[in-house]
Amino acid sequence: MPLGNPGAVTEIYPKSDRLLVQVISIIRMNGRLRFSPTRLILLLVLCIILSAGLIAGYRALTYQALNELGVESRNRLTLFVSNLGGALAKYEHLPKLISSNPYVLDALLQRHSPQLDATNLYLESVADSSGASDVYLMDKAGLTIAASNWNLDRSFIGNNYSFRPYYQTAITGEAGRYFALGIQSQQRGYYFSYPVHSENKLVGVIVVKINLANIEAAWSDRGDDFIVTDDNGIVFLSTQADWTYKSIRKIESEKLEQILLSRQYRDQPVQRLDFIDIEDLGDAGSRVKLTHKPGSKAINYLHLKIPMPDAGWTVHILSKTKSVRSTVVLRASLAGFGLLIVLLLVTLYAVNRQRRLALQGSTELLEQRVQRRTRELENEVEERKKAEQTLRDTQAELIQAAKLAGLGQMSAGISHELNQPLTAIRNYSENAQRLLERKQVEAAVGNLEEISELTGRMASIISQLRGFSRKSSGDHSRVSIDQSVDQALSMFKREIESSEVGVLARIDPELSVTTDPLLLNQVLVNLISNAIQAMASVKARQIEINAGIRNSGIVISISDTGPGIPANVIENVFDPFFTTKEVGLGLGLGLSISYRIMESLGGKIEVTNSTAGGAHFELYLPNE
Repeated sequence: MPLGNPGAVTEIYPKSDRLLVQVISIIRMNGRLRFSPTRLILLLVLCIILSAGLIAGYRALTYQALNELGVESRNRLTLFVSNLGGALAKYEHLPKLISSNPYVLDALLQRHSPQLDATNLYLESVADSSGASDVYLMDKAGLTIAASNWNLDRSFIGNNYSFRPYYQTAITGEAGRYFALGIQSQQRGYYFSYPVHSENKLVGVIVVKINLANIEAAWSDRGDDFIVTDDNGIVFLSTQADWTYKSIRKIESEKLEQILLSRQYRDQPVQRLDFIDIEDLGDAGSRVKLTHKPGSKAINYLHLKIPMPDAGWTVHILSKTKSVRSTVVLRASLAGFGLLIVLLLVTLYAVNRQRRLALQGSTELLEQRVQRRTRELENEVEERKKAEQTLRDTQAELIQAAKLAGLGQMSAGISHELNQPLTAIRNYSENAQRLLERKQVEAAVGNLEEISELTGRMASIISQLRGFSRKSSGDHSRVSIDQSVDQALSMFKREIESSEVGVLARIDPELSVTTDPLLLNQVLVNLISNAIQAMASVKARQIEINAGIRNSGIVISISDTGPGIPANVIENVFDPFFTTKEVGLGLGLGLSISYRIMESLGGKIEVTNSTAGGAHFELYLPNE
């Protein structure tokens, strides 16, 4: 049918097709364009809608890419903070152990050359074995009387460091922490200090200095920029050397004067980094601009940070957003190409429909469409099967990744658990050597027995970690509920003791179920970890674990005495990436993974708030 009269053409079409026919008729009228005012307005409206959609789509793609970058950056930042915290925890208790050594007490009380020489050698051996940069002893006045670097040109002996905050804290009877440039070495270091007592009298201060440059160097080639700032916002660790000793915010003149008096950064001038906030993105971080050198072009970054309150630091990650722009351009290009294809297909469909309606339809075309649709359905079925298999594989990998992430979060505790017996073994071995030299064989045997017991304790800890980190094979076996709960609790032995958490477990030793033991252990570990963290802000801390039989299945309940889950979010706790924890304490995947694990085991997990106020989780497993 000719299209010379589009008004007549539209009369024979259904209303749903008349708009398409109008658009086509604009282009195909006697081989040239003819625009009426109505068609011109219609075309203008379509262009405005299309432009607005493209702008909104571009912004949506940008924020999506920034959120994805934010998730990746937060994972890398969490790992960096974990490594940094582990490095500090390794030396946290070393000054206290040294303070009780007889060599240290003799040096402070007698001040004679033999005692001082012996103390210098002892401090040197401690520094060598622990990897500390320097270990030194000061008297009550702040004068250094012994040091591990006693035989070097930069020896601390004879220098007075009473102006240092770590000394001022320790001389009051408290353990001190401080980061500064060394007066003698001019090297950056982190200082741990501890008071030395003799017969309940404070007689001196012991200091351990460590060098964090190795961590800085190890992360300098990761693609992202990491900086660590003190409580004044001054950068003292950075993967960019030009940013060191500069501030990311304005510092009051009074505070600058205090920094100069303490000689924290010696005579280094504290300048301001050209650090400009552009946009707050919520959980994804914030967009900032930063100039590396004066006169150079500012670079856009995605900025995230995590505080380290124990050290008084804040750790930042700056990820360049150049990749975001590339990703958005690629996705926008693909979307535009897809839209062009859709428009082309719509146009072809309209032309084909016009001809088909004019010729009263074609059975052959109908058959072709049925065949094409059949092939599409077959392809969809095949793709769905592939997607389901990919989903199962991804869930298995995610469960294993959650185990490794859990081990990463417990790394500081694991380091402490292994560091204590290692330090004790060293002390016992030194004592046994001295006892053997004095022919006190019985006492030396006692020390060796203690060393044997400590090595057994370390082997038990490592065995538990190896068992927890194993990947599930998917095989089911008969599992003792009592033993599975004990294994999960053993992973948190130190946290339970240090947080003074009471554990009440009422489980029949004969109670068992056929299931995957590693997956069940993963769920129990997640729930116990959440319970311990939830009770951090309360005084009375107790976890109650019960197990029994219900409806031919096994029910395991875990309750805590924390604040519970707010009623307005309790329905969302099993959603991926949903969390009520503070930033840096979790990604919101633990309960989601536990929910999927219970489904895969043919069971379920439910949560309520107990009458006492804490969270109450119930696990149900069929007992076939």
